[in-house]
Amino acid sequence: MDNPESLNKENFIDSSMPLVCLKHIDKSYYNNGGKIEVLKNLSVEINAGETIAIVGESGIGKSTLLHVLGTLDRPDNGKLLYKSENVFEYDSRKLADFRNATIGFVFQFHYLLAEFSAIENVMMPGLINGLKKSHLRRTAESILVRVGLADRMNHRVGELSGGEQQRVALARALVLKPVLLLADEPTGNLDKKNSNQVHDLLFELNDEYNMTMIIVTHNMKLAEYMNKQMTLVEGKLVEI
Repeated sequence: MDNPESLNKENFIDSSMPLVCLKHIDKSYYNNGGKIEVLKNLSVEINAGETIAIVGESGIGKSTLLHVLGTLDRPDNGKLLYKSENVFEYDSRKLADFRNATIGFVFQFHYLLAEFSAIENVMMPGLINGLKKSHLRRTAESILVRVGLADRMNHRVGELSGGEQQRVALARALVLKPVLLLADEPTGNLDKKNSNQVHDLLFELNDEYNMTMIIVTHNMKLAEYMNKQMTLVEGKLVEI
């Protein structure tokens, strides 16, 4: 298996080429014997450091698109090129290593581990990747401070509010400083103050690390700060 730290070194970005290209992506589901086409011949290029908001009503395929971009779901047809390499040609192990080293996820369901504390949850991706615990803890503490949880680090998940859990999930997604951050309503459960704090952090990290961000949101204030606002029309991405 590739070493996660070596994979991160391979994340050198050539600014002369798109970071990610989706080419002719189709994705359908079957429901009660009927075929539902969600993504249809979808193609898009995403540059390093770009911030994209995907907006629109529920049910148009926004979450499906994030799952394909995050390599959690394979498309029926099409390619996902990361720095010109089709990652869906990887075997399952190599694809998982790529995902862990390159992509951070924040989805509506937190998938936090209830038996662990906030800081242990944030450290988990790095522990799975075999990174040094001492360095990882310092990084996790720093990010938890930045999301406003300095005094909640050692609380178990069940002792945290829904908004606090959302911020732990965000911190967990950011702990390995991913090249690509995918988020589905990252501030959906937060009040205005904490929502603004998270917005600020996202854009600070975009500036600091040239982190590419694709965020599904109904928060038009957040969307307006992104480089692009896009939506899905008949299974294709269009800029608005």
